[in-house]
Amino acid sequence: MIARLAPTNSPQDIYQAFVQQLKNEGFEGEIASDHGSRTVLATDNSIYQRLPRAAVFPKHDADVGRVTRLAAQPRFRSVVLTARGGGTGTNGQSLTDGVIVDLSRHMNRILEINVEERWVRVQSGVVKDQLNAALKPHGLFFAPELSTSNRATIGGMINTDASGQGSCTYGKTRDHVLALSTILLGGNRLDSQAVEAGHARQQASRQDMIGEVYRCTQEIADNQQQLIQDIFPKLNRCLTGYDLAHLREP
Repeated sequence: MIARLAPTNSPQDIYQAFVQQLKNEGFEGEIASDHGSRTVLATDNSIYQRLPRAAVFPKHDADVGRVTRLAAQPRFRSVVLTARGGGTGTNGQSLTDGVIVDLSRHMNRILEINVEERWVRVQSGVVKDQLNAALKPHGLFFAPELSTSNRATIGGMINTDASGQGSCTYGKTRDHVLALSTILLGGNRLDSQAVEAGHARQQASRQDMIGEVYRCTQEIADNQQQLIQDIFPKLNRCLTGYDLAHLREP
């Protein structure tokens, strides 16, 4: 039996202060903290239920930056942010007691299709069937095939390395990702893709969150490689944790 949601009628004070300050910072999307909206987002495709304190619906990258910059302030460091796409995860990945950042309502545009080079650039809230409908006239499609493809978002598929029917032939989601743009805590934008070692070292010298990310991954790849080889399980799909075994490819 699924547990009953706690009868919480209002967010905690820290979350009330967070959403109010977010409005003051010029957030252009919607903010929902009423019980009904929060209850709708308290479930996904799993058996779990978690009632969020609030939900925000960014209109664009600038809004996401406003959320993460505010969350980085010392007084809001206890605020928990959880991204949500289509809510199709079966392990409760999009559920939280904190703030849901719903990227599917507005950030769902297909930005560019390059037929000759066979790649597309999309926002994270684009639904898989939406993308494939746009690609079909060009004789292309985005694999793999999911049972929830009419509502699963590309961002969510990347976060869960979605597979499904046909993935043995066409590959999992990770096999089709060329580059990512990520808004980090504090508002910095990290544009990531496979890079040469020299570029990684150059980025690691930066004195910001991006440099910290590169220094951390470089330290793991340099100093923990043998430990990872000894104990890291041989996974066909990396759904939980970080795929440390493939930080550095030969």
